Amino acid sequence: MITVIGSINMDLVVTADKAPEAGETVMGTGFRQIPGGKGANQAVAAARSGAETAMVGRVGRDSFGETILRGLQEDLSDTSHIQRMDGVPTGIAAILVDGKGQNRITVVSGANFTFTADDIDAIRPLIARSHVLLLQLEIPLEAVFRALVVAKEEGVCSILNPAPAIELPPAIYGCVDLLTPNESELSILTGLPAGTRPQRIEASRKLLGFGLPSLIVTLGSEGSLSINQTGEIRHVPAYPVDALDTTAAGDCFNGALACQIDRMIAESGQRTGRFVPTPEQLAVAIDFATKASAISVTRAGAQPSLPYRREIDAFDAWYSLHSS
Repeated sequence: MITVIGSINMDLVVTADKAPEAGETVMGTGFRQIPGGKGANQAVAAARSGAETAMVGRVGRDSFGETILRGLQEDLSDTSHIQRMDGVPTGIAAILVDGKGQNRITVVSGANFTFTADDIDAIRPLIARSHVLLLQLEIPLEAVFRALVVAKEEGVCSILNPAPAIELPPAIYGCVDLLTPNESELSILTGLPAGTRPQRIEASRKLLGFGLPSLIVTLGSEGSLSINQTGEIRHVPAYPVDALDTTAAGDCFNGALACQIDRMIAESGQRTGRFVPTPEQLAVAIDFATKASAISVTRAGAQPSLPYRREIDAFDAWYSLHSS
């Protein structure tokens, strides 16, 4: 089972042929309201990839919150830990998608930022019975840090997707089993450039020096780079496709990755201690997640774009028709 603790938003998506420059007004081509938020997106991605998934999150007592909750109940096996909060709105994300499928996002957190460390302690039993805990940084850092500590104490494998990136205290890395930054997030986390392979390796080693067991740097069309404490480095290539909307590509990757690691833990029979996937196991999981995200970017919207397990399993046939 996977437990996801994170944000739940309503995405307000505007499409336009080009993004405006400062002070410029452009005419849009469309507008949609789509359930999103990194936490909810990753939970739905994990569930559709085949994992039993529980979501811990918060929404306001408003129409956005009601709509989102109904949708999540269709995908997730456990939504009982999603709370409706008084006095704060459901979080929103304003998303502009240009004619090339690239996106620009502004988030207003609302109910997502009411989490405290004490709230995490209240759900310790849920974390303890999970194989994987999946987190992002769209809820307060104190809650994220506490959740990672609880997972470590309970022997639960933790994945932290450090987005949106902020500088993290070094102590947090010793509580994370797997970190999944993209290129720009890696640079923000380390204060180092990460535009080339040698720079990414140097920046990754800085984080490994804080006690992080392993990390995956996602590189969009270049695929992913994984590196661990033993110094083994692996590149997993991407599957080039014609992108329509990249809004939830990273969330899709993380949810599908968590699903595969959950499956590995279940198949291993390991019940105690931190599960550390071998480089070979991690490469298989990354490839599965890469296939899922390749499908997602050919579709519009966040959660509507996330593929189901049957689609990922049939990827080879799908890719023969969609490769660019």
